[in-house]
Amino acid sequence: MKMEIGILGASTVGMTLGSKLARSGHRVAIANSRGPESLAESLAGIEGPLVAASKADLLASSEIVFLAVPWVKVREVITSDIDWNGRILVDATNIFTSYAPEFRVDDLRGDSGSEIVARLAPSARVVKAFNTVPFAVMFAPHLQTQKRVLFVATDDQSAAATVAGLITELGLHPIVLGPLASAGRQMELGGVFSGVELLTPSEEAAQ
Repeated sequence: MKMEIGILGASTVGMTLGSKLARSGHRVAIANSRGPESLAESLAGIEGPLVAASKADLLASSEIVFLAVPWVKVREVITSDIDWNGRILVDATNIFTSYAPEFRVDDLRGDSGSEIVARLAPSARVVKAFNTVPFAVMFAPHLQTQKRVLFVATDDQSAAATVAGLITELGLHPIVLGPLASAGRQMELGGVFSGVELLTPSEEAAQ
């Protein structure tokens, strides 16, 4: 079933997800902090129904929303006035406070990024995914007899099934690990699944 998908954030993660989901036939809206006009050049030549939108229009139309902004911008984007009304919010962030050449990781003092996002969006069904390996690795070429594993964490089984279906459409193999409080932490920077690249035989190869 094709969906109305929104992506908050238009850097590498957001644009990659947006273009791939649009090529799968989903209607995808993408928003950044500078407005739709600033994305015209980036969207030129991308195949599929991928359009630039304002944050407000994106939130009004999307059935599922991907959070693909830098960690330091999360609280600016996920504001208390948003009524998620049970929609799925896919948290694809990592808790970096700065990037190359000096990577720094936020000190959450025993908390976790996925649980913080869930508290910021209490009416959403939060799913942690698309964060454990770099996107250059996630979608890198590999043998046709294999699929790359992508981990998922959430407290909602229905949301897990929806996101797992999208992951499968993108040619990846989803593994739902468990709830945010345990599996979400394991997928976070420094967790046991962070940076782990796994390949599994495709269904055709397993037959």
